Amino acid sequence: MRFRDDTRGVTVQVGAVLLFATIIIALAVYQATVVPAQNADVEYKHSQQVQDDLVQLRNSVLGTASAGDARPVSVTLGTTYPSRVFSINPPSPAGRLATETYADSTIRVSNVAATNAETRDYLNGTWTATTKYISYTPGYNEFQTAPTTRYTATLLADYYADEGSSVLQTDQVLVRGDTITLVSVAGSLDTAQAGAVAVSPAAVSAPHKRVQVEPKDAAQPVTVSVPTTVSAATLRSQTGLGGRDGVSVVDAGPNRVNITLETGGPYTLQTARVGVGETPPSPGPRYLTLVGNDSDQVTVAARDAFNNPVAGASVVSRSERVAKAVQTTGEDGRATFALRDDGRPVTGGGERVSFELVNASGTTAERFVNVTVDQETIVSGDGGGDLVRVGGSTVFDMNDDRVTGGFNFTVRNEFSDAVTITDVSVLPEDGSIDLLSDDVRSEGRRASELYVEAEDGNQTFVDVPTRGEQYAYLGPRGMTLSTERTRTERTKPGQGRRSSTVVGGPVDVSPGEEATVEIGEFYRSNNNNDRSLDAVDITDEDVRVLVSYRRGSTSGSREFAVTGGYKPSGENFPEVTITDVSRGFGQVNVEGTANANGDSDLSTISGEIVYASGLVRGETKSAAGESAAKQFTIPGFGPRVVAVRMTVTDADGNTASDIVTFI
Repeated sequence: MRFRDDTRGVTVQVGAVLLFATIIIALAVYQATVVPAQNADVEYKHSQQVQDDLVQLRNSVLGTASAGDARPVSVTLGTTYPSRVFSINPPSPAGRLATETYADSTIRVSNVAATNAETRDYLNGTWTATTKYISYTPGYNEFQTAPTTRYTATLLADYYADEGSSVLQTDQVLVRGDTITLVSVAGSLDTAQAGAVAVSPAAVSAPHKRVQVEPKDAAQPVTVSVPTTVSAATLRSQTGLGGRDGVSVVDAGPNRVNITLETGGPYTLQTARVGVGETPPSPGPRYLTLVGNDSDQVTVAARDAFNNPVAGASVVSRSERVAKAVQTTGEDGRATFALRDDGRPVTGGGERVSFELVNASGTTAERFVNVTVDQETIVSGDGGGDLVRVGGSTVFDMNDDRVTGGFNFTVRNEFSDAVTITDVSVLPEDGSIDLLSDDVRSEGRRASELYVEAEDGNQTFVDVPTRGEQYAYLGPRGMTLSTERTRTERTKPGQGRRSSTVVGGPVDVSPGEEATVEIGEFYRSNNNNDRSLDAVDITDEDVRVLVSYRRGSTSGSREFAVTGGYKPSGENFPEVTITDVSRGFGQVNVEGTANANGDSDLSTISGEIVYASGLVRGETKSAAGESAAKQFTIPGFGPRVVAVRMTVTDADGNTASDIVTFI
């Protein structure tokens, strides 16, 4: 046998080559088909995640405009692929988040005039500001049909360039009922990466202040014009603006829509500016408004173009009646000028005193205030007595509806003799807040519309006894509650009048002592006569309060602009959530969680079942700490149980409930 005729090794070699080729082909097919498909799935899931992040960013911008505090969020711009042993991933996809500029960046509301006289000098015709939009552009390798997501005109929208269309992820808040909300986005942001980026919107001019406006020309509609990458047709079909009577939405050129309001008003205008990324400075002072004036002092406030107070602004008066010609506004934007006796006789009807606001350019915007000067009580030199406000304002809930609808503030008697508080008048700046009711069957502190207590314990309360769905009616001129005598007060239009109840009489405040004034609660009118829908959280609302007093044989009054302030510790309500309900034979199982909501520790949690007859059966368990989870097994037979309820109580006695009904 010759070796050249031996072919025994050929089969092994050919088989090895074929096996190696098969593996190479399989890896190539895997690299070309499976890897892209898996990576596309990773990118799609990231697209869903980043959508949630962008919704939170949109909510953070609007929340900062509403509350005035920064609400940081994290946005995961890109993603990473799973590690692979025998295949290769492309570079991790990065996303880009940036502020973008419109060709026409103006937001505008036209044909409006403020109902407040001083504000109307500034807001009388058209209000404008500039804005940007926030854009997220993905850089996926496989998911090529992913949209560009944009925050524009208070909503979040996915934009598909190939189709030239948008799909909304949230609703708009530009126009809700009779409230117009215009939030200007400023700043500079441009970042691209595969990881997460923290975005912290900043309150450039916020929280937004509510200003009541009405059509300047009653025969013409109010028009809101905003730049947006969302078409009018999309707004009509996918938001609450569509189909509402008296409201129309039309395109007004490229990337702009006009919203026309023909309902007649009045409207509440809310404006604010929020910075994203590199934030611009706060806008400077734009106009002055009168806060209060009496015989011996005048208080004015400097506000910016968004109606927010401006600290550090210079206000000048050239009147010889003013003791100090130049004042600088404080943190609340206010400056108080003392008036003095300069030896000249006082003319009948008082004198006109001029106040001027020095803006950033060094020019002045003149504002005139008529002040009635009384020769007997006018300040001599720079000193003198007064009834002054001290400290801030706190808000509270007096009827356990979980809405802080009442507020208080403190005044101090700086006269050399006692004063007697005789009347308190109240008028919210927001004209839609037109009702006042304690909504409590008893009378007294936190149970009557007005409560006044002096430092020595001398106190009184004034109650307007209403029945059912009656409310005391504030109206466009407010309401005066007298501590001296009963008065016939108006109730909600069409519900007649009610006589007030006065217990305690006028409150005497000794020299150097203080008195606390409490007022509550506030509501808005509606057509449903449903009080729970009308309750107003008075926090951050501006309310004018006129405190009238008697001092010997003379009478006087002081007007204060009170803004509902913080809620003291001990008045935050806890929260409870039912997480699971199951019904077995002869029993109902209820599970839930509760938390203290940033206040005092929890005290008890109860679980209850409610029968169709109204009978309630359950048990209560103790709880402690910031949060707790509880489970209850309560005897009860199926069809007769119509609901389950869990109630939590904290250490301060505040309660909250969650109810699940059975259909």
